[in-house]
Amino acid sequence: MPSGPELTGMRKAAVLMILLGEEVAGKLIKHLSPEQAARIAREVATLGPIDPQLADGVLQDYFSEALRPEERSGGAEFARRLLARAVPADQVDRLLGVQDPTAQFLKPVLEAPSGFLAGALAQEQPQAAALILLNLPPERSAGVLRSMPAAAQGEVLLRMASLRRVRGGMLGEIASSLGQRLQAGEQEPAKEAAEQGSLDGTAAVLSALNRNEMRRLLEELKGKDAERAAALHEKIFTFDSLALADGRGIQEMLRRIDTKKLAIALRDAGAAVSDKIMGNMSERAAGMLRDEIEVMGKGRPEEQQAARKEILALALELEQAGTLTFGEEGGNV
Repeated sequence: MPSGPELTGMRKAAVLMILLGEEVAGKLIKHLSPEQAARIAREVATLGPIDPQLADGVLQDYFSEALRPEERSGGAEFARRLLARAVPADQVDRLLGVQDPTAQFLKPVLEAPSGFLAGALAQEQPQAAALILLNLPPERSAGVLRSMPAAAQGEVLLRMASLRRVRGGMLGEIASSLGQRLQAGEQEPAKEAAEQGSLDGTAAVLSALNRNEMRRLLEELKGKDAERAAALHEKIFTFDSLALADGRGIQEMLRRIDTKKLAIALRDAGAAVSDKIMGNMSERAAGMLRDEIEVMGKGRPEEQQAARKEILALALELEQAGTLTFGEEGGNV
């Protein structure tokens, strides 16, 4: 078999697989594409006994490459991160004795709420998001990464792990641009959060009233502000409210609901709601419903939301007709 300079990269990989043994090589080859794995396997099939000198040369090449140190460099950012490990963050600039413009650019980023910053970074290129997160305190970066959409988390994490040197001013440019967008957009999320808080508080007050008073006030509000009335209605009347419905009303509701739709709605539902509904079915019907839920799998969230909304609307319609009643104890009803 060829040796020295005639040995191709693919054949060297095949030799290495043989030297590592079947178990270790099997774990390594899982990380290759099917085409790469097949090419190496074909090379392995053509190899006979491995010459000891060749084996030694391949192993030396492998460990030399594997242990080669990454390219390193100093600079203001490295000094800042190094010093931050030893002293409080607010003392870093003073102890360094220099005015780092990047710190100024990073200030809005550091002060932004994690959820807000996560949303802004999700709109950036993964490389840019990775660079920002690598220059924030680890706990802060972890919180922001956790708040990012699941689809973006893996991509950003990959860039963080593989990011090497970047152009000197790139962090400052990215942080400056991001900071401007954060400052421009921070008022809207604050307004939304305030409105959300007032809706939650109003819903809690309405839930403490009896059903007739609650419905009367919601109808009055509907005539003045239909959008807010609808938002309050959704907060007060939830799918979990069915756990407080009376048994006869639940039975009447079940006579009007398709089993498949009910299975979609009950998937991952709370135990109280599931127990209430299945407790008002025959043992055979409840068993069939459980089987339907198990066979169905996860499904689409929007489909489940639509099914729950339709079932809840039917329950509220039956309540209006006097066929179903809700208990009055605590919380949403």
